[in-house]
Amino acid sequence: MATRVWLLVSLSALMTAPTGAQSVQNVLQSTATAMGMENLTSIQYSGTGWQGRVGQNVSPDQDWPRVDLTSYTMTIDFETMSSREEYVRAQGGTRQVTNLVSGDYAWTLDAQGQPVPQPAVAELRRLEIFLTPWGFIKGAMAPGANPSMVTRNEYGGRSTVISFIAFRKYRINGTINPEGLLERVQTWVPNPVVGDMYYENVYTNYREVGGVQIPRFHQHQDYDDGAHAPNVSGGDHAFGLETVSDLQANVAATLTVPNSVMDTDIQSVNVESQRLGEGLWLVEGGSHHSVAIEFDDYVAVIEAPLNEERSLAVIDEVNRLIPSKPIRFIVTTHHHWDHLGGLRAYVHEGATVITHDGNKPYYQEILRAGLWILAPDRFSLHPPEEWSEGYIFETLSEKYVLADHTRTVELYNVQGLAHAAGMLIAYIPHEKIVVQADLYFPEAPTPNASARTFYENLQRLDLDVETIVGIHGSPAPMSEFAEFVSAGQ
Repeated sequence: MATRVWLLVSLSALMTAPTGAQSVQNVLQSTATAMGMENLTSIQYSGTGWQGRVGQNVSPDQDWPRVDLTSYTMTIDFETMSSREEYVRAQGGTRQVTNLVSGDYAWTLDAQGQPVPQPAVAELRRLEIFLTPWGFIKGAMAPGANPSMVTRNEYGGRSTVISFIAFRKYRINGTINPEGLLERVQTWVPNPVVGDMYYENVYTNYREVGGVQIPRFHQHQDYDDGAHAPNVSGGDHAFGLETVSDLQANVAATLTVPNSVMDTDIQSVNVESQRLGEGLWLVEGGSHHSVAIEFDDYVAVIEAPLNEERSLAVIDEVNRLIPSKPIRFIVTTHHHWDHLGGLRAYVHEGATVITHDGNKPYYQEILRAGLWILAPDRFSLHPPEEWSEGYIFETLSEKYVLADHTRTVELYNVQGLAHAAGMLIAYIPHEKIVVQADLYFPEAPTPNASARTFYENLQRLDLDVETIVGIHGSPAPMSEFAEFVSAGQ
C-alpha cells in the first residue's frame, strides 16, 4: 500500500515539477505578503453560516441538507497544529458543539463540558488546518514540504497551482488567482462509501481585517453529479461561512490535551449477538446493528453500516452463528452513508444487494472501481466478476418477498417519509418482528415526524407486529411504540 501511494505521489510530482524550486518559494512568499500573514502564528475568526449534513441527503440526487450555524468561531495555532472549533447549530432547537485537536489527539465536549475522546478524526482535523488560506501557505512553505507548481488559465487570467504532500499521503493543491490571493484548496480524503472523496475549500470576497486578509468560506465534500443526466449523486455543498470583522491574529491558542483523551486509542470493532428467534440474530455491539436471517441454504443480512471493518466483523460473526451457508443477500434500508459504508464488503463476499429501485443508480456508481488509493478496501483490490457483469441487484418499488419453505421475510417501502426516499422496513411474520432504521428510538422523549410516519405505515400495511428491532438501540415492544406515538399526539 505504501509503495502504491509513493508511486502515485512521485509520478504526480514529476508531471508537475516547476522549472526551479526558487520560483515556487517566490510565489508563496508573495502570496503570504499579500495575505498579511508573514508573522502570523495563530488566528481566530468568527461568523455565521451553515453546515451540510454530508451523506444524509433525502434522495441520492439531492444536495446535502443544511443546518444553520447561528455562531461560529475557529481558533488555530499553526505552530502546534492545534485548533478549537466552536459553533451553535440550529436544528430543532440549538446545540453547542466544540471540536478540538492538538497533534495526534482529538476530542469534543459533552453537554457538561467534559472531554469526549475522538481519536479517529485527529488526522482529518489537522488536515483541515492546511486547508485554510493561511494554513495552506504555511504548510507549503514548511521545511521539507518540497512544493511543486504549474500555471493555467483560470479566474480570468493566469493562475498558479501549488501542491505539496501532507502526512505522507494527502496531496493538497492550492490555486492562487491573478490577484495573488489563495482562491481554492483541494485534496482527497478516504471515505468508506465513495473511496478517495474530493474535499475542497473555495475562498472569495477577501477583505483586510487588522492587516490580515480573510475571505468567505465555502466547502465541497464529494462531487456534484448535476451536469449529467440522470443526476444520481447530487451531494457536495458541505459548509459555508460569512466571516465578521473581528479577526484576531497571534492570539493565545495553546491547548492542553486532557488525560482521558491521551489515554484513549481507536477502539476495535465490537460485535455481539442477540438471538431473536430460531435462525434469527441481531448482530450489535456498536452504534449501528445488523440482522442476520437464516434460510434453508443461505443467509440474508439486513444493513451494512459504517465501514468495511464493521461489515467484515459482522460477516465473521454470521459465519460463526450460521456456518456453511453463504450470505446471499444484503438488504439496505436506505442510502445514508452511515448505513451504507459496509455495502462493498458484502458485494465482495458475493451477496446480491436488495434496495429500493430509486437507489440503484447511486449504488451502481459507488460500486464502480473508482480511486481507492488512500484506504483501499477488498472490493477495490479484488473486484468481483459479478460487479463487472452487473448481476448484483434486486430492487423493489413497494414490496419484495424473500421466502423458501423455512421462512418468509417481507420488505416494504415506507411511504410519505421525509427522512430518506426509498426507505425500507423488513417484516418477519413468524416472529412478528419489524426491522427499521432511524424511524423509532425507544429512548427518544417525544415522537418526531419519522416515528409518526412509520406508525402510519404499519397501520396501512396491517402488519401483525409484536417487536420492533432497530438498527440503532435495543428491541422494543410494539405496544410501547404505539403508546409512545399516541402520547405525542
